[in-house]
Amino acid sequence: FTVAYRHSIRNAKAGLLAGMMDSVHKTLSPDTYECDLCAITHGFFTMDKTWRNWLKSLKMETAFYHRPDFREAYPSARDWPLPLIALDRDGVLEPVIPAAEMKGLKTVDALVAALEARLDPSSPAHPE
Repeated sequence: FTVAYRHSIRNAKAGLLAGMMDSVHKTLSPDTYECDLCAITHGFFTMDKTWRNWLKSLKMETAFYHRPDFREAYPSARDWPLPLIALDRDGVLEPVIPAAEMKGLKTVDALVAALEARLDPSSPAHPE
């Protein structure tokens, strides 16, 4: 699962400086912050505990990509709006929470509920 669940794809650049700038931007000007996923899953310094614990409860591997890494790993999805959460099923990426829907999610609890509604409860990946 990437957060693209199999993946989470952040609409952000990678690197320490970029991360610090994102944290400042998210704090000082949340209305103009471009990554709706990071806005709800990460605080100033760390990942939200509820989100971290939910990810740990999954029965599948998760992968997180920043924008440039995702574009390189999945060239066929190069034009997909970000951020998004998707499943990688044998190399075929399928959106679970697309960017347009991510905009409407304002809390970690809402994100988790949306994901659990889309994950097959009989799947070995589904949290218990």
